[in-house]
Amino acid sequence: MSISFSGLASGLDTSGWVEALVSVKKADVTKLENTLKSKQTVKSTLSDTRSAFTALRSALEKITDAKFGGTFDLFGKNTATSSNTDVFTATAGNAALRQNYDIKVQQIATYTKAQSKESASAVADDSTKLSNLGVSEGSFTVYVNGKKNTVNIEKEHTLGDLKSQMAAFGVKTEIDDKGVLKFSAQNEGDTINVGATTDKTNLSSLIGLARQEDGTYASTNSLYKATIASKLTDENSGFSEQIKAGTFTIGAATFTIDDKTTLSSLISQINNNDEAQAYAYWDDATGKLSITSTKEGASYINIEAGTSNFTDVMGLTESEWDADGNVVSSKMFTDAQELGQNAIFSVNGTTMTSTSNTVTSDISRIDGVTLTLNRANTEEDGNTTLKITQDTSGLKDAVNAFITAYNDAIAKVDEVTANGADLHGESTLTSLRNTIRRYANGSNGTNGGVYKLLSEIGISTAAADSNNLSADTNALKLDEEKFLKALEENPDSVKAILAGENGVLNMMEGAVEQSMKASVGYFDVKTTSLDADIKKMETKISKKNTSIETYKKQLENKFQKMEQMIASMQQNYSSFLQ
Repeated sequence: MSISFSGLASGLDTSGWVEALVSVKKADVTKLENTLKSKQTVKSTLSDTRSAFTALRSALEKITDAKFGGTFDLFGKNTATSSNTDVFTATAGNAALRQNYDIKVQQIATYTKAQSKESASAVADDSTKLSNLGVSEGSFTVYVNGKKNTVNIEKEHTLGDLKSQMAAFGVKTEIDDKGVLKFSAQNEGDTINVGATTDKTNLSSLIGLARQEDGTYASTNSLYKATIASKLTDENSGFSEQIKAGTFTIGAATFTIDDKTTLSSLISQINNNDEAQAYAYWDDATGKLSITSTKEGASYINIEAGTSNFTDVMGLTESEWDADGNVVSSKMFTDAQELGQNAIFSVNGTTMTSTSNTVTSDISRIDGVTLTLNRANTEEDGNTTLKITQDTSGLKDAVNAFITAYNDAIAKVDEVTANGADLHGESTLTSLRNTIRRYANGSNGTNGGVYKLLSEIGISTAAADSNNLSADTNALKLDEEKFLKALEENPDSVKAILAGENGVLNMMEGAVEQSMKASVGYFDVKTTSLDADIKKMETKISKKNTSIETYKKQLENKFQKMEQMIASMQQNYSSFLQ
């Protein structure tokens, strides 16, 4: 890097001279940069305009894609209306016929439920913790001949501890082979009364303690050892029989029990496995496991014993085992299952059945319709009907979206092609604007329908009159009432003028699509031309800047040599004077 000191010998501002001369050259670059910026602005404006037409094309396709049928056909959308949604609801696809049906529900489908035939848990005994039975800590009151006695129940207390405390007050405590807890007076002639409003434990309410006619007390609920937290294979798990590790099957799902499996974790596995097609529940009050099908109808839940005896202990299967612990034979207790029922309903008087409350068209014979049965009809319901009609909401929304996109595109072209605007003079863009406006406002007698003008179905521009001189006569608007009436009276003709082969929006889409074609469409051609101009301009500016840098260095070198020459002459002159 060279360091320049201006005019050390000559005393002249040579650096200023260099900058002044260079600035003259830079003025040309500034002009080029302004031209480049203008081109870039035009390109940005063109991109914004293209976005407006992209939105218009998408809005048009939403309607014109009806030609592809199926879910693309907004004109084919149907809606199903139930006269009583408490009895049934329904959905309708494009294949549904638009007509009315009489629907009557005689019986809804229910779920099959399998439950342990007998309690799978052992009856609680003196070693059973009260907390395992759900009894909370706190005080419990017993009156003997009117004298108040307080039993204090703590977290680690067992049924045996309760017996001891009660005996100390003259109350006998026992539990029978059904798990019923009983309190009675130890001494003949004594009267006992159990429970007070000041009690803190939930013992009385939990077991349903009730006074008997003979003056004793007995629990309504039985007390069992096994709980939801029991570890299944533990010898102290509390089940009526020791449960072995191994496998078993519910539905199409196989489950494995190991030494860490609790009843809670196993139930969670069943309930979260779709292949089980069932959910399980353990009832502490009865000591029984229940399994309910997730599928409605009169079908059994498949339950199979495997290498574990779990389903046997639960009373759902019965198996024979050899000396090595292998299953020799096994059968399911069908009488342990309360079979669900099939749904019974009628369509226009014809009675039908379904294994599910969700009734598809192959069962009901109503094409394109799915019924959901909620309850049976009552006399108060009277006749219940299903009405299938055209779903106009989606089509109406699509038409409103088209109108918005159309108005935005027209307004955008008017803005960017106005006198002095970035795209002023772009005749192709102006022609595109005029073409789609002509389609929107002109008559189309070739669409094959009753309607020839969009205005006949409620799509029109505002008309200026004495009351509204400032009306925007370019912008479309929708008269929803007129549009919906046209759809109701002649839906095929509405479809023809909008989305038919020669329909207005179909032709408009063709014009827009032509302008957006890759390589040959207006927007691509114009963008390519601008990109080429911008690239040339950037290259020219780069070369010009390089040339200016070279010119500046040349000037600096020349002035530096001049200063050196002057310095040399001054030195020679000084020597001469000496």
